[in-house]
Amino acid sequence: HLSKMDVVVSTVPQMTKAQNWRVREAVGHLLPHLADAMGVPFFEDHLLEPWLKLLLDQVADVRTACVTGMPKLLSAAGAQWIQSEILPHYTKIYDGSSSYLTRITILRCFSALSECENLQANLLEAVLNQMIKSLNDRVANVRMVAARGLIKLSKQCEEGVIVGKLRPALSQRVMEDEDEDCKYFAQLALDSCT
Repeated sequence: HLSKMDVVVSTVPQMTKAQNWRVREAVGHLLPHLADAMGVPFFEDHLLEPWLKLLLDQVADVRTACVTGMPKLLSAAGAQWIQSEILPHYTKIYDGSSSYLTRITILRCFSALSECENLQANLLEAVLNQMIKSLNDRVANVRMVAARGLIKLSKQCEEGVIVGKLRPALSQRVMEDEDEDCKYFAQLALDSCT
């Protein structure tokens, strides 16, 4: 007999294609817990593809389920795995996306990691670099999300990173951005770095 967990896992691929977005949202919430219960190798082999598909869902609440699941995925899989397996996918999605909503979702995933205490230095630096790069996105809303995310991430940064990377990038946004809201959030992020 299949265990109940096996039944759940075997239905996940179908559920990620469900017409009802609430089903897809529920799967988004469930997947990080399955990574914890079934193990990271299992997640990689069977659940990573559905996870990445949900991340690109047309319904914002489904994408948000993936965002809110990032801390759980980090605690289940560890910083090294997130950095080596998830970040390359997320960076590729970000760089290849013409949709600003997709780019915002990726940045919100990065921001969600700032809530984690086990965000190791290498992962923090990789996420920080992507967020700083996103301050130069062509879409103002993306730049704003990046600046807001940097407010959260700056709390985990060492002084050298703040002085050497964060402040210069944010100062440039404050000085050069044409969008007043972007300037505002960049200034808030800059203020959070002092």
